[in-house]
Amino acid sequence: MGRGTTLLEAALLGRVPSGCDANPLCQKLIAPRLNPPTILKVQERLAEINFDAVAKMPKGLLAFYHPQTLQQICALRSYLLGREKSRLLDSVDAWIQMVALNRLTGHSPGFFSVYTMPPNQAVSIESQLRINKRLGQKPEFRSVPDLILAKTKSLLGTLSDAERKALRGSGAKAEILVRSCEYLPEISDDSINLVVTSPPFLNVVDYASDNWLRNWFVGLDENAAQFVIHKKLEDWEASIGRVLLGLHRILRPGGWIAFEVGEIQRGKIQLEDSVISAGIAAGLEPELVLINSQQFTKTANCWGVRNNDLGTNTNRVILFKKRF
Repeated sequence: MGRGTTLLEAALLGRVPSGCDANPLCQKLIAPRLNPPTILKVQERLAEINFDAVAKMPKGLLAFYHPQTLQQICALRSYLLGREKSRLLDSVDAWIQMVALNRLTGHSPGFFSVYTMPPNQAVSIESQLRINKRLGQKPEFRSVPDLILAKTKSLLGTLSDAERKALRGSGAKAEILVRSCEYLPEISDDSINLVVTSPPFLNVVDYASDNWLRNWFVGLDENAAQFVIHKKLEDWEASIGRVLLGLHRILRPGGWIAFEVGEIQRGKIQLEDSVISAGIAAGLEPELVLINSQQFTKTANCWGVRNNDLGTNTNRVILFKKRF
């Protein structure tokens, strides 16, 4: 499910979305966007929150934030966790939490942090201290409520009445599951028209480490997400086989699966070969493989990765169809 872009687009089209991911953060990133508040409601709620409230401040995070910014982040975190514990967390709070999660670290003044790695991953405190020293930078004050409101206006400012109506209708029926995708008893047989998914690549990404800061902000234990990162190709293939069997069950006859993977180990292993074999074994028919040669972005450049060198140089989407 990732950040839920497919679910959001489905709801905007008037379709009923279902999503699943082992990472509970994903639920917090998509659910608020399926039920967005008005800009005015967010503005009023931000005015009600005491961003000057005393809260425990992890001193190590000063590598990322100005002391006053960190104080505001901790005050907001304490408020949101308190609302959640008291079961008072509503759609406005959830929206503010979602926006804050996506503003924790980044590479421009629109984020709470000093310059660091791009969003969706946080380097360690030690690494950030090295970045600060190398760039000769010191965290400047960033107003947390002001940045949340500015981003809210950017996200919701062009949302039409028709789109809001579509989200209220389809988004209210959405099913968001936090679990492994290998077995989905909550989803009925022959009920899904289209599946869009991308599994964890073979022994490539440490999702738990990348999310340590966002997990802290929402009060999740670092082991809350039950990630299984397979180191051996045969184990990965067995897992994908179980996923595709489950997807065959929930897919309607004539339905489609778009299954995105990539090449790894400098192109020596092209994972679509394994996925196609597993799909055929599950009763699915492969229709085509779409290969997109990508140009690396800031994230890859930060790691010193260049095209045709390290990393994943292509996205490879296998399109399956269920005949019966």
